[in-house]
Amino acid sequence: MPTGSKTIWMFVFGLLLVVWLEAAPRIDTIEPIYLEAGKKTKVKIKGNEFKLLEWPTRIWTNHASKWTLLEEEDNTNNQHFFEVEIAKDVPAGPMAIRAWNLKGVSKPTFVFVDIHEATSFRTKSLEAYEHRFQAKKGKRLVCQVWSNRLNKDSDLQMTIFDPEGMPIEMIDDSEVHGSDPYVVFDPPADGEYSLKINDILWRDNIQACVQVSPVVEMQSNADETGKTPASISLDLKQGQYLTVMPKTLELGSPAQLLMDLHEPEGGRIARFGNGDSLLQPLRKRIPKGGNYHLHISDLLDREGLPYQVDISTKTAPFELATTFHQDFYITEPGKEVKIRFRVIRHQYDGPITIKSPVFEMDKAVIAEKRGDVEAVIKIPKESEPLIVTSFYGEAEIDGQTYRTTIDTEEPLKKTPLNMIQWPEGVSGNVYFLIKSKGGMES
Repeated sequence: MPTGSKTIWMFVFGLLLVVWLEAAPRIDTIEPIYLEAGKKTKVKIKGNEFKLLEWPTRIWTNHASKWTLLEEEDNTNNQHFFEVEIAKDVPAGPMAIRAWNLKGVSKPTFVFVDIHEATSFRTKSLEAYEHRFQAKKGKRLVCQVWSNRLNKDSDLQMTIFDPEGMPIEMIDDSEVHGSDPYVVFDPPADGEYSLKINDILWRDNIQACVQVSPVVEMQSNADETGKTPASISLDLKQGQYLTVMPKTLELGSPAQLLMDLHEPEGGRIARFGNGDSLLQPLRKRIPKGGNYHLHISDLLDREGLPYQVDISTKTAPFELATTFHQDFYITEPGKEVKIRFRVIRHQYDGPITIKSPVFEMDKAVIAEKRGDVEAVIKIPKESEPLIVTSFYGEAEIDGQTYRTTIDTEEPLKKTPLNMIQWPEGVSGNVYFLIKSKGGMES
């Protein structure tokens, strides 16, 4: 290993050795806010208590990466510098980063990761940020800003200017991407264009990044993508639990789905879609076998909007969550930890068993018609200092086993949710910080 650097590997749902923090960790900012997948980037993390002490502190992320602490830089109590390499196959979008020590886990902080280049910047009061780019007539480009989707409290707008400096289009909110401007731009002529970006209230020092990239046509299966309105025929059996989950956000469609389920005789027996959430499913236990019809339309009666839905009879008829107000526990080898789990039932009143892929558990059954249980987690006598795991609930109904992952939305409420939804790998993880008698093993 070269002198002056310490290389640490971090894998998916893995961890990164950095430095010991005296107090509970906190990440304030990460710069730049964009990291190019497959390449190395110099990164500065600012926060609290970044002292280099005897025992190292770790950082957890939800994607694979390699970090090298740059020891020749000005690494102080409140900032550290790294050379960071994100795996090339990491999906484009937000990457979550959390620091931890034996006093707790920091709130999630996000950066934008993609193989296509982007430029990080900060807004200024009364001065728009300008980004210039070359374009050719007929070569469509995606022009977008990432800030609100990285959980920043921002509301940005973007104006496109032609090579002569005349404004072409102003883009504000996006139906799909929230407060981040997003547009597919078809250049009317060859030349150098520019984007000018500002917060609508002209607030300064808001972190963001801008990206201009080629249009990538969606690779979705045409057989699975429909257009509003539509009717789907379903052959269902008595007692089955039907779940229909909208997928319009993943498709990049602005459609707000209204879903109606009609029984074989034609009467409507279930409806979902009120515009408050694009992510909630239609659920119904089927009263009798037969040919049902699912009618899908846009809540605003817009026609021709693309949509996708995930139709399943294997989704569990219950939702589970933790009731504690934090998603980490500080404990010791051989100890027991008590966690309370609650359930939302959907036409199922039977028992539900809480399970872990890592720990042994006692008293982990939510009894029939009950709404919660306090389960006992047994910590092994020999253990790594950090275990990141998830829990799931399981029930057998009419010979079929249903399973669902338990979310941790309650403790995440401590972090203001500015983005539309948490990225994959943020909700559902519970952190066990296991402190040995002699300190934390390296």
